Amino acid sequence: MNAANRTPIPCPVCRSREHAPFLSRGGFEIVRCLGCGHRYLNPPPTAEEVRALYDESYFKSDGSLDRGYGDYAAQAHNIRRTFRDRLRFLPETRGKLLDVGAAAGFFVEQCRAAGWDAEGVEPSEWASRYAREELGQPVKTCGLAEANFPDNSFDVVTCWEVIEHLPDPRTLLAEIARVLKPGGLLYMSTPDAGSLVARGSGKRWLGWYKVPEHLQFFDRGGLSRLASEVGLHVESGRYVSLTVSLEFAMQRLGALVGVEALGKVPRFLREKPVRVNPLYDLMLVARRS
Repeated sequence: MNAANRTPIPCPVCRSREHAPFLSRGGFEIVRCLGCGHRYLNPPPTAEEVRALYDESYFKSDGSLDRGYGDYAAQAHNIRRTFRDRLRFLPETRGKLLDVGAAAGFFVEQCRAAGWDAEGVEPSEWASRYAREELGQPVKTCGLAEANFPDNSFDVVTCWEVIEHLPDPRTLLAEIARVLKPGGLLYMSTPDAGSLVARGSGKRWLGWYKVPEHLQFFDRGGLSRLASEVGLHVESGRYVSLTVSLEFAMQRLGALVGVEALGKVPRFLREKPVRVNPLYDLMLVARRS
């Protein structure tokens, strides 16, 4: 990666250019904004570097602690369980739903099975093609802005672990506000850099590992502020669960506490599904004004 081509940016939350070093990782710098406290990658990777991150290897990564997923499609059963659990937070009245950053289409699949008129957008060519060809789900290969949806198109927009990947999250939230109907709901989740676990584990917190995949490290206050400034008013927040393999859970716990041996799970237990809530993924629900 060529650092010489990267351009420093102002804080994505408050637009201040004043910042202090926070953490160096993988040739990148995480900084802390002196105006609002938001932490973000500065300078961020170039557009070319970002595009290179999200090819098929991102979904079949040898080092998923630092990048991507070990084998995303092979974990379909756990991903479906995770997303079925998320369905319970949605309104009882089914309507039009858009999943932004739909990956391989598993959430769209679960929504449509539950009676939603759901579709997705996903910039990864591999993942969106998997959604269409393997799952038969309506997921377009593009970002939200490129999809050109009309104003007021959707009752609900979901955005699961997406906003932290973007150099300009304000633009995404403004576009979500545009395509939501008045009174429509946004459900978004992101690793919470302000959680008790993040604060207690310091620079061992697993959220800091995902560089340069993650460009933003939000806390609840910063993300709520950003959403409100584009007309999306946060009504509630909570940490959401994941269903993962026992091996995955123990490897993450081992990395967090600095005891690698915790990840050594007996072979016959490695794929056992476990439902965990490590106070990592914060879900905010915001309503369009």
